[in-house]
Amino acid sequence: MHALQSRQPLIWVTTLFIVVVMFAVGFWMTSLSRTTPPALSLVDTEYSYFIDETNELSLNYVLDHAPFTAAENAREIPWKLAYQTYWIKLDFNYRGLTERDIHVLTDNPLIDYLDAYHILDGEQVRSQIKAGDKTSARLNRLPMPDSIPVNLLPERGNQLLLKVTSNDVPIMPLSVMSHQAFDQLSQSLHLVWGGFITFTFLVALYSAGVYVYSRQRVYLIFVLVALMSTLLVSVNHGFSRYFLPDPVQIFISNHLVALAVCLLMAGLWFTYYFLDFERSRLYQRARSLFLMATGGLFGLALLSFITPTYVSLSFVFIAQLPVYGLVAYYVWHQWQPNKFWLSLFTLCWIPAMVGGVIFYALMLNVIDYSLLARYALMMSLGMTMIFFSLALAERFRYQRLQEMQALTHDTLSYLPNNNVLHMVINDLISRNARFNLCCLSVDNYNSLLPYLDERAREEYINAIAGRINDVLMMQPVLGVKTDSDMPDYRLGCLKEGVFAFLIDDVDRSACDTILDSVIKGLNGDLCVGSFVTQVNARIGVCHYPTDGDHPSLLISRALSAIDQHRSLASRYAHFNSYEQRHHQLHVSLVTDLRDAIENDQLELYHQPQIDLRTGSVHGSEVLARWTHPEYGQISPEVFVRMAEDVGIINNLTLWVIRRAFQQQAQLISNGHCRRLSINISASDIYIPDLANRVVELARQYDIPTNLISLELTESVMVEDYNWLKQLISELSASGIEVSIDDYGTGYSSLYFLSQLPFTELKIDRSFVRDLHKSGRHQSIVRATTDMARSLGVMVVAEGVESEEAEALLRRYGVDVSQGYFYSRPLPFQQYQAYVERMDSVQPTTVLREHNIRSSSSG
Repeated sequence: MHALQSRQPLIWVTTLFIVVVMFAVGFWMTSLSRTTPPALSLVDTEYSYFIDETNELSLNYVLDHAPFTAAENAREIPWKLAYQTYWIKLDFNYRGLTERDIHVLTDNPLIDYLDAYHILDGEQVRSQIKAGDKTSARLNRLPMPDSIPVNLLPERGNQLLLKVTSNDVPIMPLSVMSHQAFDQLSQSLHLVWGGFITFTFLVALYSAGVYVYSRQRVYLIFVLVALMSTLLVSVNHGFSRYFLPDPVQIFISNHLVALAVCLLMAGLWFTYYFLDFERSRLYQRARSLFLMATGGLFGLALLSFITPTYVSLSFVFIAQLPVYGLVAYYVWHQWQPNKFWLSLFTLCWIPAMVGGVIFYALMLNVIDYSLLARYALMMSLGMTMIFFSLALAERFRYQRLQEMQALTHDTLSYLPNNNVLHMVINDLISRNARFNLCCLSVDNYNSLLPYLDERAREEYINAIAGRINDVLMMQPVLGVKTDSDMPDYRLGCLKEGVFAFLIDDVDRSACDTILDSVIKGLNGDLCVGSFVTQVNARIGVCHYPTDGDHPSLLISRALSAIDQHRSLASRYAHFNSYEQRHHQLHVSLVTDLRDAIENDQLELYHQPQIDLRTGSVHGSEVLARWTHPEYGQISPEVFVRMAEDVGIINNLTLWVIRRAFQQQAQLISNGHCRRLSINISASDIYIPDLANRVVELARQYDIPTNLISLELTESVMVEDYNWLKQLISELSASGIEVSIDDYGTGYSSLYFLSQLPFTELKIDRSFVRDLHKSGRHQSIVRATTDMARSLGVMVVAEGVESEEAEALLRRYGVDVSQGYFYSRPLPFQQYQAYVERMDSVQPTTVLREHNIRSSSSG
């Protein structure tokens, strides 16, 4: 990772070198257009012009009658953006004795119509050239750069008459050059253009490769920017003839303004994706401005197709200001001093802006023609491409550095993360160095997160890390090394809100002293901005080699030590191997319980319910029992809670319902028609289509639905009242009774009881067990019975263990009771024998009529 550290000095040196090279190229290009006195010492040139605003005058009329205006040089010709015809006359005073070839530099391949006539003695047309970019016959008729070759004859009046008609920029230098000077200029410009197009091609190829690797759109957009820059420069200077077909070249040449707008639009796209606004808090606003600007530029590009160039060019020149302003706005909002590539990106736009201003200023004839101004756009785009490449490379380096840091450092606290801690612990284990691993967890950190934004979270975490580091500074802790060139850390971050540090091999009392100092130094009030919170932390400790021999195992056991002792007053705890074995046993039992449910290895017990009015068996409450093949009888409280914790309680409940219906069907076939009560947990009410599934199972085993009662605890009512009301309504509509179990221990209100269509109220055993000894319990049972009677529901009391309690329940009007006074929960065969024995006391027909009557009254 150290190799990816910033190379800012190197980049600045490279940038300075590029600037120096560009200045040298500019100075060299300025010298190319100069002609030495000996080269044209025998040729004097006089300029004159005539503007034909009608665009209809013929050559003969112009020669005979046009009032030409004399000009000192071509710069005095009043070029302007408008559709009009310029007649320009160059009179050569040639004093040589032999014929001589010269070039008149026009250097403007964007002119629509350019007719050049070499006239001798003011009347004879010796030669003519028809050039321009409107038709294929006129295209590419001039050498590169665009110039008109003239063969001067001695002792004759040599005159060059130019007719220029164009919607585009008509400005031309009209410099007179020797043939040798023109050849040198042509070679030099071809060399410059070749270097430019080679560089942009390599940049585009490299960026395309990076895009394939990274899939980041900014590199694909940069390829588009490079290609469009090459196309714009090539068409603007006429080099497009080397690779574009004539129809394409004519189309682009006549719509160069649209291409320039598209390049500006691509530059805006590059800015938007380069600054990565998709991860910014200003994403929506930045995206809206981006789309609005893109739409405006696209409309401006379309407008340039239907408006003359001299109109659309002015609009584009003005449109640059808000676009550059939007770029500055984007950079300002994304600016971060530690992101060096943002500085490079800002620098990138300086040459682009300067080149663009010079380009449009020259086209609008705001500045005079010069070779440097003419090729300023090419040079500025080349410099911009170089700076963009440097900025992208620096951005890519920064992202790789961030990714490397993400592998080794936490993103909020910048502390060594879980990966580094594993490596450090593994290194200590390989050297057989004894140590204590301490994991520190901040209580209620997850509950605090909704109240903290990203900046506040970072401040909060770093404040906690700072407090811990201050304490550990003077303690015998082991360093957490991340890089050979970086200092050691004393603290690591396992995950957000959980830290870790390593204490040297000290005895337990010394270790506890360190932990005490950490807790005292950390716990207390912590101010994050205007938010004040109380910090409470717990520490779990495990020791190598006694508590494990692998990094993951040691970290897991240190964290489990926190959870094992969370209910204790002490704020730190050492790993307890006995509790770990208990936990492993719990995990093993979970697997065994799942297998027992799937393989039908559980048992179903029935606890009889007695009708207090007749003394007959009203029905039974079914209870699941599990006899483990290795550990024997497992308490229902243990395996039911286990099933709820691991999410298999629904499977257990459905197994109980299916097995209960099987046994109920057997009872009915033997002539014992009794009611069946089945417990339903809070999570069972969310079983998909529960009511229909129970009805379908009852129909499958031919069980009357009015003999089925589902018992719901009070706490279920406050979990999801609306859902529960819908479920009870569906069960009641099918004839299934619903009982409120453990009444008095939950959180039900009279409103819930009055709104839910339940048919039975079951008083909890805690009020019934010692009923005859507690006047308060007697008042509660009596009041509950009176309330239930007024609501028209049946009352069942559980936990009856004495004759006195039964007598009181009968006096208060309780309908049904159950408890050890009558019978403990019985296996099905024993329960069936119990029912047969009780039925022998009373006539069967009386019992059946009573059961049916009691079921319908509920």
